[in-house]
Amino acid sequence: MSYTGEPDHPSVLELARSGNFRAIAYWLNVFLLPHNLCARVEAAPQSGCLQVFVEFQPSPDRHAKSPEFRSSLVRFICHHLWQLNSEVIEGVQIATRFVGKPQVIWRQSVRVLSPARRAKLGLSTKQTPPIRRTSQIKSQVQQATRQKVQFRALRSLLLTGTTAAAFILGCWLGYSDAPTDQTTASASPAEISPLIRPNTVVTAMGNVPVETPDGVRNANDPTVTLMFGGDVTLTDAYTDSVGSDRQWAFAAMGETRQADVAMVNLEAPFTTAETPLPDKQFNFKVDPENVQVLKNGGIDLVTLANNHAMDYQAAGLDDTIKTLDQAGIRHVGAGRTIEEARRPEILDVKGQRIAYLGYYDGEFQAAGEGVAGTNSRQNDRVAADIKAIRSQVDWVVVNYHWGEELAKYPGDYQMDLARFTIDQGADLVVGHHPHVLQGAEIYKGRPIVYSLGNFIFGGKSVSDYDTAVLKVALKDKQMKVEFVPVEVRGFQPKVASGDRGTEILHQIENVSDIFHEPMKSSAVLDAKTNTTVISPMAPATPAAVQSSPQPASPETSQPLNPAPSPADSPSPQTPSLTQPDASSPPPVPPDSGTPITSPSSSSDKPATGPWKDDSFISTPSPSPSTLPSESPIPNSTPSSTMPPNQQGDASVPGVEPALIAPSPTNSLEPMKKRYADSSSAEVAAAVTPRE
Repeated sequence: MSYTGEPDHPSVLELARSGNFRAIAYWLNVFLLPHNLCARVEAAPQSGCLQVFVEFQPSPDRHAKSPEFRSSLVRFICHHLWQLNSEVIEGVQIATRFVGKPQVIWRQSVRVLSPARRAKLGLSTKQTPPIRRTSQIKSQVQQATRQKVQFRALRSLLLTGTTAAAFILGCWLGYSDAPTDQTTASASPAEISPLIRPNTVVTAMGNVPVETPDGVRNANDPTVTLMFGGDVTLTDAYTDSVGSDRQWAFAAMGETRQADVAMVNLEAPFTTAETPLPDKQFNFKVDPENVQVLKNGGIDLVTLANNHAMDYQAAGLDDTIKTLDQAGIRHVGAGRTIEEARRPEILDVKGQRIAYLGYYDGEFQAAGEGVAGTNSRQNDRVAADIKAIRSQVDWVVVNYHWGEELAKYPGDYQMDLARFTIDQGADLVVGHHPHVLQGAEIYKGRPIVYSLGNFIFGGKSVSDYDTAVLKVALKDKQMKVEFVPVEVRGFQPKVASGDRGTEILHQIENVSDIFHEPMKSSAVLDAKTNTTVISPMAPATPAAVQSSPQPASPETSQPLNPAPSPADSPSPQTPSLTQPDASSPPPVPPDSGTPITSPSSSSDKPATGPWKDDSFISTPSPSPSTLPSESPIPNSTPSSTMPPNQQGDASVPGVEPALIAPSPTNSLEPMKKRYADSSSAEVAAAVTPRE
């Protein structure tokens, strides 16, 4: 009787999800062995937990006790256990030791709360539940423990082929000293990993909840798409032209609705207040009902840090905040108190946390203690706000309302402020106020857009003009930025294509030439060296703009843009993200005291690969960034393990953690060959042959 040839045997993925230790070891080793690491899995003292021993050969290139290696390895294993999406795995105790040595180098316990585990406990995605150790978990895990597995593995050893038998024998020897039964114990607070993100972020002004936007687009696509538009005032000239039609403005601009988070600068309060700010030439206000224009256009977030937010004083700002809140549109940059005005908006989008801040560098009413107003720009305040949240989020976006109206170029103080902001840890700086498109630059591997101009600006009678929006895509520790050309006709924006779109993009390029490293739509960024390679401008087309990045398996580190054609492929000498240049020095590791979710300084950013006609910036990496070269288990697609639109808490879902570069000592080749030669069906049948 043959067990390996039956088509209905459980897959390795199914066995691993059920808590089978050998299948879990196989799952992990597929990804660990390329780095000369080998995992052995057995029962942990805590009920519902695994114990993973990671073994490797001593090497001068791998500092086994370093915080960087420890953080990277813990993050890596938790990431793959989270993707396994098992409802019976509650946590993992990770220990390291050298091959053939019983001494443990270090040990760390981590809680893993996958979507399946959340569903099992009946938890919503916005909860952070306490650790639970129940008899039900214990009984489920014990179904896959030693007594049952030993019997079936022994039988399969006699009945299956040599490849599967070799796998079983290796696992058998590795687990021979494991206890036959699990014991129960509760984890102390000190054992809870810092990888578990709380649902609040500690800011310079207190705790701020992490919000999950409603109706995230393309929930199955791990790419997060952000869009930034310029000035929006739905005031007199706009209403005279459009009337009460609240669909007109964004009818031809579906790109804002397709983005996961779309943001604009709101330059007129939604209020019925009658007392304008005295001694001000222009005071704008909008009927609160017109907030539906933004809602229908897919606008998720606005900055109120500008010179019109206080046009109708505290009452007008209060009306605006209430109107936006009722419409479900978030806001930054102004508030009824200084605490409200300085408070960032923290959004969790597909597992990536993005912090938004807004500042107004002007003379009108600033918020103070118990005083409504805008968030005034002060360098020490900017530094404190960014540094307080930097280690708790993945990306920091800072909006500034600054500069001179109609100025073609930013002032020196703006450039100094923008670069200062990047130095403090911001990932993107976006500017407003001049009403025209200004240039953009790359500074230390991060983009600065000085002015996005007008978007839908009803404060003037001019209803036809050209502008652009900024499109940002976030995926796999990368940021892709591009200008999308827009032509506005009758206060209705629409993506410009063909020669018209190319002309608008060339205008941005021309005014960006003053910078040391201008940001252009055709720029290719190397974040390690902060160099730019220029290629010919590619005209934008609606199809290119509207198409969203293709979903990719979470196990792969694919570029955000489509693969280039063979004619456009880089030469073998060109370094890429998934195939690091061996001659390049590794990025500098962060300080040993930095938490594993904390970003490194801008000088530590890993290199990106050769990308055609796009700007890519690598996200801060918590550890040296040699990415694993991974292949999913045959017949088991890891991306299918996660239900759509569900987020877990362990590791950082959708972001592949980094590992220390593999040791040159390759003593694990026999085991690597065993895993390479064993198919999923062979291993599954070997672990649990069917009756």
